[in-house]
Amino acid sequence: MPEPDENSSVPRRPMRARRYALTVAAAVVGVIAVTFVVVQAGSSKPADVSTAAAPAQSVNPTENTAANWPDIKLMSATQVLDRAADLSVGAADQPVGPGQFRYVNEHAWFTSTMQIGETGYTYLWEKQIQSWIPADEHEVWQETRKILNTGKFLGGTVPQAQAPEPPVTSEDQGQWQGRCGNFFPDAKPAKKCDDPTDWDSFAFYTKLPHDPAALYAKLQTLTKGHSSTPSALFDVGIQVLRTGLMPAGLRAQWYRALGKIPGIKVLAAETNLDGRKGVALGLADRHAIRQLIIDPVTGQFIGERQVAGAEPDFPWLKPGTEIGTSAITTGVAGRLGVAPAK
Repeated sequence: MPEPDENSSVPRRPMRARRYALTVAAAVVGVIAVTFVVVQAGSSKPADVSTAAAPAQSVNPTENTAANWPDIKLMSATQVLDRAADLSVGAADQPVGPGQFRYVNEHAWFTSTMQIGETGYTYLWEKQIQSWIPADEHEVWQETRKILNTGKFLGGTVPQAQAPEPPVTSEDQGQWQGRCGNFFPDAKPAKKCDDPTDWDSFAFYTKLPHDPAALYAKLQTLTKGHSSTPSALFDVGIQVLRTGLMPAGLRAQWYRALGKIPGIKVLAAETNLDGRKGVALGLADRHAIRQLIIDPVTGQFIGERQVAGAEPDFPWLKPGTEIGTSAITTGVAGRLGVAPAK
């Protein structure tokens, strides 16, 4: 999406990012917080990690373990990201040929918060988003959204019996098509094809430098107007990875750029994400702890997770509460609207 301007309050998400806005009566203030974490395949409960998708890769089958790394517990976050970068350099993206589509299946849990006067409360919703992205972005993209569960109550100023579930809106589920991923033509700013400022466009990646220092400077540009705080840099860095459009070679240098962000730490040498083991790197501020998860065998970015920090955005959330996860599966589909065979 277009780069944020100095008057923005938060970095704006790309057009294909999920819109979880609540529509409520004019007298009611609806507040939404969106975070992502991992869900075990086939499970109705959030697991302990969240995800974003990188392009599907062809890799040699091997046990998904960090055993082929040095002792991760002794490594810094920069060393882990450098190691992942080295692995990514040697990875091969699965090609998407003419008439084919990059398929991204996202199984997510995210927070849906309502605040009405002095009353506020938060639910954790479960959702599936399927996307078909053509090899030629000028052709038609498709996105299908389904709400699977709305009933997990995380807390509020009132008990759950007095906290009706937030309404499911027309943008929460349905099916949309549009050239260049322009699913909402009336949205502002308007989405354009071949926009080098939109990280949901292939043009964004073809214009990026491949030098880690220059990529770090680009991250700072993307967070312009937000003081380029470490949290803002980390957030945008993950958002870009989540699109699934970044080529493996460029992703290697993106990792090295992320390694320059102050405060990133190795949080877990081995953590589970949708049945895949990964290394969790995280950055904490007083509101939340955000993690990105890397596959130690392929170097692929396989997910993210968020938990509430010491001072959560909403006072009724307990510190340490898991507030979002997302599991993503990628592949290559031969037909629009049809998932590839497993």
